[in-house]
Amino acid sequence: SGTFDEAVNFDEVADRVLAMVAEVSGSPVRVTRSGSFGVLPAEVATPLSMALTELVHNAVEHAYADRGEVQVRVEVAESGALRVEVLDDGKGLPPGFSIDSSDRLGLAIVRTLVEGELAGRLAIENRPEGGAIARIDVARIDLSNPPG
Repeated sequence: SGTFDEAVNFDEVADRVLAMVAEVSGSPVRVTRSGSFGVLPAEVATPLSMALTELVHNAVEHAYADRGEVQVRVEVAESGALRVEVLDDGKGLPPGFSIDSSDRLGLAIVRTLVEGELAGRLAIENRPEGGAIARIDVARIDLSNPPG
């Protein structure tokens, strides 16, 4: 509630998103977060929450037949650079998977949000130890100069 140009405590938003995705999936997959997003401007928080929802949903939906764990790891550097990783220990990506050639609508939307709205980078790959990782890198989030 309030105006569009406010900042939000994104940890609260993220935790609500993670709980919602876990609940909606109806699967016994645990979704956990480590690290803190801190306070983000609304114009970052909105696309980031949508991208996070989709990536966590994908991990829960595709990684596991039954139970497992999806981890969301967050790092914010001194420079303001943001890295968000969604990791699972499930069955991994299908052979030949490429985010560039994927026809999955959800991933196309995530790419648009990350690359377009956040001017960031999105990578999705298999983890050497099994499972998959989706990584969002945003070079710099400027909190010193809020809009408005």
